Amino acid sequence: MKSLFENIQAVNELLNEREKTILLTDFDGTLTPIQKHPDLAALSEEIRQILIKFSHNKEIFLGIITGRSLKQIKKLVHIRDVLYVANHGIELEGPGIRSTCPEAKKARSTLWHIYMRLFKSLKNIEGVHIEDKGLSISLHYRAVKKRGDVEYIISTLHDITKPFLDRKMLSLSTGKMVYEIRPPVKWNKASTIQWLLTHYFPVEFSEDALLIYLGDDKADIEVFDSLMGKGLTIFVGNPSDMSTADYYVNSPEEVKVFLEHLYEQ
Repeated sequence: MKSLFENIQAVNELLNEREKTILLTDFDGTLTPIQKHPDLAALSEEIRQILIKFSHNKEIFLGIITGRSLKQIKKLVHIRDVLYVANHGIELEGPGIRSTCPEAKKARSTLWHIYMRLFKSLKNIEGVHIEDKGLSISLHYRAVKKRGDVEYIISTLHDITKPFLDRKMLSLSTGKMVYEIRPPVKWNKASTIQWLLTHYFPVEFSEDALLIYLGDDKADIEVFDSLMGKGLTIFVGNPSDMSTADYYVNSPEEVKVFLEHLYEQ
């Protein structure tokens, strides 16, 4: 994987080949630094203003792809006429679309049951945060200081979820110091983007546009794999952690620099 800025000439050539661009980006760890607690994340006004400019540009279709709930991400980004793909694809809202996966809705009572059991079992652990996102649960342990507490959290999580996982009533995945408990549906970031390319984006974008995707976590790797050779994929973080994206930048600050560069092209 190559440094984006060390290969900016090749990137510019790719950008100039197409008149239109589909710009899809993750939020946490990409547009904004990852925080110890998800409620502390905030979009800088500089990046927000760049995104607003993109949303007003008829040659660019902007989408935010995130594991956060739809309600959360809309509040954090707070820009109209943007495609929001939330809960890893379970929730969609944007120009001409508003959709929630019906199969995911059926898992709500099970998810609430899991949430309450986790809350009661882990409420005395300092630093743990159990996030009810409506149609999924995130168990964050980034702020947990004691190794023994982390081991207890993970053990408790597996004990509580195993019966439901065995019966395929839930799915469990990992991210950067977070576990995601989700409905047992096939929707994820990668499959949702493939669906959008086939069924949602306007013809002028779906047939002749450069697709750019930026992300930093395990869920984004699935997107990089699915888009290999089909666009411009950019990993945010240490390049030794990733191999299938086309290029990498080191941080959300460098993402800002790239977005500014993209706007000027």
